[in-house]
Amino acid sequence: MGLFHEYDIRGIYGAELTEDFAYRLGYAIIQFTKARNVVIGYDSRHGNLKLFSALAKAITEQGVDVMHLGLVSRPMLNWVTWKHKYDLGIIITASHNPKEYNGFKFNHKSKLLTYNNGLSQVEELLKSKDFKTKKKKTGKKGSIISKDYIDEYVNFLSSHLSPEFKKHAKKNNVRIVVDTSNGACGEIVKKFLLKNDVTYELLFQDPDGSFFCHNPNPLDDNALVILSKKVREFKADLGAILDPDGDRIRFVDDRGEIVENNYLDCIVIKDILKSNKNAAIVHDIIARKILSETIQRSHGKNIVSEVGTSNIVRHMAEEKAIFSSEMSGHRYFKVMNYYDSGMMMLVYTLNSLYNKEHLGKRLSKLWPKYGRYSDLGEINIKIDNNSRKDEILKTIYEHYKKMKKQHLVRHEYTIDGVDVVTKRYWFTIRKSNTEPLLRLRIEGKDKKELLKVKKHIESFVK
Repeated sequence: MGLFHEYDIRGIYGAELTEDFAYRLGYAIIQFTKARNVVIGYDSRHGNLKLFSALAKAITEQGVDVMHLGLVSRPMLNWVTWKHKYDLGIIITASHNPKEYNGFKFNHKSKLLTYNNGLSQVEELLKSKDFKTKKKKTGKKGSIISKDYIDEYVNFLSSHLSPEFKKHAKKNNVRIVVDTSNGACGEIVKKFLLKNDVTYELLFQDPDGSFFCHNPNPLDDNALVILSKKVREFKADLGAILDPDGDRIRFVDDRGEIVENNYLDCIVIKDILKSNKNAAIVHDIIARKILSETIQRSHGKNIVSEVGTSNIVRHMAEEKAIFSSEMSGHRYFKVMNYYDSGMMMLVYTLNSLYNKEHLGKRLSKLWPKYGRYSDLGEINIKIDNNSRKDEILKTIYEHYKKMKKQHLVRHEYTIDGVDVVTKRYWFTIRKSNTEPLLRLRIEGKDKKELLKVKKHIESFVK
């Protein structure tokens, strides 16, 4: 697909992705969406101002007004687009990708624009021989207006903090360290923590597209080394790291130990369901088994989704789900119009840690109990021939389907790849959409047994 991907337009800035492309894109996106008012922001990456200028020039030449937000997180831009009823929201970002990259993500009429619901048509429009970038001959040219919505957004986030947390923070010294990865969230985080009586330390809060701080991907454990050290030095209650555009967040506890995403999700879900009995919670199929167990034990409705933002959001809307999580660190919220938000996850985490049940307990004492099962992490199995992926998955499925008849397998699914559950272990194997790989995740009660299962599954590839 080149620059066009499943959820965004993305490429190396200055090579594939240029100001000329941004200008042409500005024409194409308006021709496709018919938007009459557009809001645009960007993260801290190099070239953002030039890309914005080219994009905004093309949009205003078509008589469309542009609201310029400047430096902004992606969740905040989505929120502004939704709350203030803009036809189209655009953020210039490449999320957690290396510094050489930049790109565009879109929110059309309060829904994410993906390759399946519009980006493919924008791509075709740009390739069309009939596509033209002509200025509007008659009528008024659109204007560019700058506005700062940060305070309004911080007030919105703060309104979802629990009374218990607010009361505790006023009387006690809540200490937090947050690493904003030289991205777009520094000012938002600072204002939020100040407003809510939190004693804080900010790391890498200044926007810098070179990302000298560390790998901008928070899933890299090495990116959390400095955060963990600072949490111990600062004697903080917890630490958090946001990726540059603020849609993902990861946590460390009071000892500086990394808290696995799904384990923290369990703590949050349990708290959510106390006041929302029978509410639907969505998670991707590769989630830890303890997550679905926690949902069911807490009287929630457990909804399993295929991997990917568009799938998660679709299931949330269908089920009117209150919360959703992905293994990747994206969390989605009904109160955010089903958008993902790192900062809203921080809000929900604080509510969970300072509720009546957990008050006075350290995070380091709360999350380990959810790690009762062994796992081997994500295993990438290389395929010599990309076209064999479906054939291999079908063979694995048929094999375990036969085993089910022998009462060795309790369930087998084909929601997203193959998902098998036995009494002692369970695994998901699915194909990568971008690489010649099958991605395998195995969990169970005994690690030695998991290694044998892994070897058995890998034998299907040979």
